[in-house]
Order: sequence, then structure tokens, then C-alpha cells
Amino acid sequence: MKWLPEKKVQTSVGEILVAGHHCLAPKGKKGFRQSAYLQELGCYLGQLVPFDEGSVVMEKFKGICLTDKQIERLTHHYGQLLEDSPPEQTLPKASDQEPHYAMMDGSMVFIRQEGWKEIKLGRIFPQSACYQDKKRGCIAQSTYVAHLGSHQAFLQKFDPHIAHKRQVVALGDGARWIWDYWTSFYPEAIQILDYYHLIEKIGLWAILVFKEENQRMDWLTVCEKLLLNNEAIEVELMVKSIDCQGDKKKKQDQLLTYLTNNKDRIRYKTYLEQGLFIGSGAMESANREVVQKRMKLSGQRWTGDGAQQVVNVRVTFKNNQWGNLIQQIKMAA
Repeated sequence: MKWLPEKKVQTSVGEILVAGHHCLAPKGKKGFRQSAYLQELGCYLGQLVPFDEGSVVMEKFKGICLTDKQIERLTHHYGQLLEDSPPEQTLPKASDQEPHYAMMDGSMVFIRQEGWKEIKLGRIFPQSACYQDKKRGCIAQSTYVAHLGSHQAFLQKFDPHIAHKRQVVALGDGARWIWDYWTSFYPEAIQILDYYHLIEKIGLWAILVFKEENQRMDWLTVCEKLLLNNEAIEVELMVKSIDCQGDKKKKQDQLLTYLTNNKDRIRYKTYLEQGLFIGSGAMESANREVVQKRMKLSGQRWTGDGAQQVVNVRVTFKNNQWGNLIQQIKMAA
């Protein structure tokens, strides 16, 4: 079958955009007249690459003229259906008995007329999904949750995915709302402050007080060894021992407060002996892979609804739940 370039056709109910033998619905009507398969392809390309690039890919590999605007409409439409669909009722499973890591973070995207806003992203994966590929750590499968908006709304989406997990290992960078959530609703969860985030925080303060690099690096090396030996109290004493004034004193007090508030989350020797991760690199890579690769490209400007809709489709794909989107397409047919 030969696919023809799209063209406009006048009908008694309005204008139709025709792409070969498939077309969008007349203006003013809901739904699409494209085949379910073609709609699926449009959504897949819409979450993968910018809409105009998706149109080129469709033309090159399928010989089908599907415009960037058609791909955009498909992705937004089904992304909204995914947003509006009720959450799946999760029941306890055998796999819920093993430890699961749960991480949260945010990635900034540019929203028209609002500026930079944060898409909050959660990543959940079982211990058994982790493996080594040569010298690189890998995770076979994760569940992602994404929301553009308040952390309360994000947590409503996130919570059902961990409700039946027997043991949760919560890894984070210290944001107060994250720790409040775990402490209030999952007090039995193991809370771990990202080790590398803590080292970075200590290092930034050390730059203020040690102008000589070798001295600073030697001091930080001692801090790292103490932290990895469950001796965080010694690190506090080292920080306190340095006489500071003015802004340096203010930064010193902030660092000491940070160490005190997280004292129960920095027992790194214990965590490592239990075979647990102490760094949230998996969350950093999730931000890049799930959000930034598609949502934070050069010159991109989103509407708030549009950003949420596209990330919904992308998360559905990354979660290996593409069947949910296909089901939405079939229901709309």
C-alpha cells in the first residue's frame, strides 16, 4: 500500500487532515481516525524525540506523512488520559518481600509564562534488579513516578507504588519534605542520606576555610574515612574546632545543623555491611534519562499541561507499561 502525503479535504462537517488512508477527526470533534497502530507510533515518537524529529523519522522509516502537530496532539491527548485514569489497585506480591530502594528528586524544565519549574521524579526498584556490568552498576527494571507541581500531589502518585513493600530503603539528598514523608508514613523504612551529597556539602564549606588545596584535601580525606567508619560525631568535632567569623561562621553553623539533623541517616559503615547503596546515583541518572533527555533540550518551552502529558507517556514507556497506553487507544477507538 502506498502512503500519500497528507492533504486537506473539505467535508460537510469541516476540514480533515488526511495522512494516507488515516486521518484526524474533523475539527470540533474528539478522537482520531488513525489506526490504533499509527496512533501508538505517534505517541512513541512523541515521548522519544521532539515532535518535528518524530515526523521525519516516520517519513523516513515508514513512508508515512505524520506531521509534528499530529504527533504532538496524539502525545498530549493520551498523556492526559493517562493522567486522568485512576491509579491501578496494587495488591501484595511475592516480590514485595525483598528490599526496595525508593528515591525522589527533581529536574527543572522551562514552562511558558512561569519560568523554570520542577518535575518531581521518583524511582523505585528491588534489590534483585541491581547487577554489575563489567565495572558499571546497572538496574534491570525500575518504576518511575513524575509530577509537575507540589510535592503533596507528587506523593499521592508515589505512595501506591510502595504501600505493600516489606522493607523500603529511602535514599535522598536531604530535602525536608522527603524525610518528613518517610518519617511520618513509613517510620520503619531505612533512611540514608546520599553520601556523595554530604561530602559535597562538607567540601564546599572546606573551600571557604582552607585556602591551601593540599591542606583542604587532607582534611576532607580524614572526614571521608570517619564517615565511612560510623564516626560522624568526630566529623562534627572537626568542623567545630575551626575558628570562624562572619559568613564563614554562618556556613559552619548550617553545616553542623545539617549533620545533626541527619545523624541517624549517615551510618554508612552499617549500610555497606548490609549490602545497601549509600549513593543516589541511580536517581541522578533517572533525572537525565526520564526527564532531561526529552524535556530539557535546547530552546524547549512547555505549557504546564503539555509537559505533564509528555512525561506521562514517557514514564509509561520507561515503566514497561506501554500496554496501558495501547489500552487507552483501543478504548478511544
